[in-house]
Amino acid sequence: MSLALGEKRAILVGANNSGKTSCIGALHTFFVRPENLRIRDVSKQNWKSISAIGTELEDEKIEKEKLDGLAVSLAGLLPSLDVTIDAKASEAYKARDILPHLEWRGGSLAVRIAYEPENIAVLQSDFLKARSVISGTEDVSLWPKDLFDYLEKGRNFSKHFKQSHYILSLEDGNASKDESTDENNSSTEPSLQPIKLSAISKLVRVDVISEQRGLGSEDGIEKNGAFSEKQRLNKLMREYYDRFLNPEDFPEAADLEVLKKQQEMEDGFTKRLEQQFKAPLKELEDMGYPGIGGNPSVEIAAKISGTDALQKSSSVRYRFDKSDADTLPESYLGLGYQNLIYLTFRLLEFRDKWMRVGKSASSDDELAEQIEPIHLVLLEEPEVNLHAQVQRVFVAKAYETLRNHPELGCKSEFHTQLVVSTHSSHIVNDVDFRDLLYFRRNSHTNKIGMDHSIVESMSDLFDDDRTELKFVRKHLKLTHCDIFFADGVIFVEGQAERLLVPEFIAQGFDALSRRYISILEVNGAHTHKYKDLIEKLGVATLIITDLDSVDADGKSCAPERNKNQKTNNNTLKSWHPKKPSIDDLVDLPKDDREAERLNAPTFVAYQKPIKLDDQEVLGRTFEDALILANFENEYFQQIDKIKDAKTVFEKGSKPLSKSLFEYVQKLTKGDFAFNCLFHIAENDANSFVAPEYICEGLEWLTSELSPKQTQ
Repeated sequence: MSLALGEKRAILVGANNSGKTSCIGALHTFFVRPENLRIRDVSKQNWKSISAIGTELEDEKIEKEKLDGLAVSLAGLLPSLDVTIDAKASEAYKARDILPHLEWRGGSLAVRIAYEPENIAVLQSDFLKARSVISGTEDVSLWPKDLFDYLEKGRNFSKHFKQSHYILSLEDGNASKDESTDENNSSTEPSLQPIKLSAISKLVRVDVISEQRGLGSEDGIEKNGAFSEKQRLNKLMREYYDRFLNPEDFPEAADLEVLKKQQEMEDGFTKRLEQQFKAPLKELEDMGYPGIGGNPSVEIAAKISGTDALQKSSSVRYRFDKSDADTLPESYLGLGYQNLIYLTFRLLEFRDKWMRVGKSASSDDELAEQIEPIHLVLLEEPEVNLHAQVQRVFVAKAYETLRNHPELGCKSEFHTQLVVSTHSSHIVNDVDFRDLLYFRRNSHTNKIGMDHSIVESMSDLFDDDRTELKFVRKHLKLTHCDIFFADGVIFVEGQAERLLVPEFIAQGFDALSRRYISILEVNGAHTHKYKDLIEKLGVATLIITDLDSVDADGKSCAPERNKNQKTNNNTLKSWHPKKPSIDDLVDLPKDDREAERLNAPTFVAYQKPIKLDDQEVLGRTFEDALILANFENEYFQQIDKIKDAKTVFEKGSKPLSKSLFEYVQKLTKGDFAFNCLFHIAENDANSFVAPEYICEGLEWLTSELSPKQTQ
């Protein structure tokens, strides 16, 4: 998997369970908490291979050369991260620890962070000891049944495996481990130069805010994982004060007045405490303490600091009116505002720690070193509890907050990159689509024997200046951007379909109701402009469109066979099935209405012939197709023109398709759509049968989004 981060920000989008959270967690593990990796974090398709290596390790007489080879094989089955950084020749002093050679004159620098057995002999010894306990008990399943099982228990994995860092020589080959071996296993690995583990941390500072922030609850036990953000606002402010503002740490001239007032309060409070504790301390003397000899006596002295003031949950409070003395404690404010305040202070903390602001520059030995040139901030699902409008502006403001420092701003010496994972179409709506990294779910292949995700950079698509892509970008921002999170997409022609297709799904396609389906209303003249985006996303797509028949002069007409009619629908002409003839479209089998699966499964549904009174009738648009599918429905038979159309059709004096064409041509389609919706809403018993071509399309989409049976 390749993740190309934008210069300023990268927005991770994709359907549920596509890998966005795992990506944030993986970056945190590789950069910040290497000990967090567990054996089940290893790709599932490698589990059996790890167990097979364990079988070989059970040979106590294995030669050292072979043992070393097994260590290399084991390392090759574990995850690794290749980090590529672009730098100028003038910045060589910052990147000196990862320069591939002294002749480097600027460009890309690469480092591989890999996991390897720390000592394969020790691993073998410990594994054999564990296995010896259960030798001869094959009839009972006991731990460890194999090497994978052994490494899964307790801290065995972190005990025997460590992170190693290497400089990659990009000139020697591809830096990607996944693509480093062809079908014949011929190695094209770049050369590796070992470096200190601190080399990359001196270059890149990584901070993370997880989605699991736990606002509204008391402080919990902090963990080391990427997803351990359970903190209250008062605790967050207390830590910020203690690190950056506390006047007791390395006091400056401006702090003296505060410290003077603080000591005056301490003296007064101490005298009061001495009076209050006089009786209890006297009772302590009666119990025999301090007694005879050099035992110290007990005194009470007050110690006051700003940290103490922020200790309780009531230290953060909210005032509605500055002239009003009444306030509310922190827990009374909505979670949305708490989350916004929390996120803001975390970003402030990250920036100020990076820039060695305030007392932290003197108090923290770690911070006393050279400032890292790159600050990578990982933010998971900031939209939690945030109002839609706040979501829209938050990401842009977050980046500004991270750069709001005299040494940052528009300067280029220090670089900030913000990586945000989100499920919010509001956030996506307010960012440049070129910043989107789409996690595309893929089924297993011959090369990868399990379902997997790949990352598609939307900059590859939206850097293109073609008119159709400008249309797509503008149309999505004016409508909604949930296409980037959908399991499936349905394009519809007009308002009637937009209102009624969800009703058809609710009535007869329960499996689709449980999927995240994005329904986009796009006129047939423009739907084909989405082709490149759909193929980039690889999402299952149903296009519900119209036959749109025209005669030899290009005028709209009722559809008929053998009249040399064409379709005026650009989707049918330009996307699929690329057949302009009405006769060809009418006769096209169902299987041929599914586009070739080069990139994205796509099915095009349009009006097909139906039988009424043993006569073939063709619809031209959704409106006449809906009427035909519900021709005997009392709702439509109450309409005089439809009733008249039925009469002349039964007499054989006029084709029904022509009568309905003339009726629909004079319709106000918006009124038609809402009248149908009002009819359904009026009574639970009221409903419409979905036209057959729409049912075919929804059945196809259901099949595409159903779990596939694997052999």
